[in-house]
Amino acid sequence: MEETGMFTGVTLPFEVTELLTAAMDLLKIVSPLVLLGIAFVVVPKFIGLINKSMTKGGSK
Repeated sequence: MEETGMFTGVTLPFEVTELLTAAMDLLKIVSPLVLLGIAFVVVPKFIGLINKSMTKGGSK
C-alpha cells in the first residue's frame, strides 16, 4: 500500500541548509538590537537600585 500525501512531487527552490543559514544570518542582525532594547529597560532599574542602597545607608 503506497501512501500519497498532499505534497507528493513538490520541489522547493531552496535547500534546508540554505534556510538554516538565512535564519542564522537574520538572528545575527536582530539579536544585538534586542539586547540593546533590553539594556535600555534594565540598566535604569539597576542604577536606581544602586542609588537607593547608597542613599539609605545600605550597610551600617
